[in-house]
Amino acid sequence: MDLEYRATTLTDTHIEHLRAATGKDQAFAADVLNGRVKFRECVHDGRIVGHCIGSAATGEILGLSVDHGYRRRGIARKLLALIVELLHADGTQRIWLTVASDDPTVPALQFYRAVGWRKTGQDPATGDLILEPPIVTDGDSEQNWQNRSD
Repeated sequence: MDLEYRATTLTDTHIEHLRAATGKDQAFAADVLNGRVKFRECVHDGRIVGHCIGSAATGEILGLSVDHGYRRRGIARKLLALIVELLHADGTQRIWLTVASDDPTVPALQFYRAVGWRKTGQDPATGDLILEPPIVTDGDSEQNWQNRSD
């Protein structure tokens, strides 16, 4: 299957929709416009089948999604790795995300744990779990965690 991973091109309308969907403020739109928010998408036969978004300003992975028909093909793992790499390249020290449930049967939590992300806390305002990627040491690389099975 020929999959293309590419930067997402956003219009002002897209940015406004993102602000509304994420509940973010004007600073978010400014971060999008100045390149501090990173977007990658996966395309198959001209159709977007997955995307990931992360903020270099905060280190947060804001969203990761793959079409149900394309899951379990390594797309989410690849998109997440691309965004983590971009955030590191932009100088982000701490990368994290939240998951709404500690229920081990929740697919998102299963995926993040399968690729090595670990619970490092809980958001006091929402109760969401805070997860961070594995610590990369000198002998390790991002490749090692992204190649784990999901």
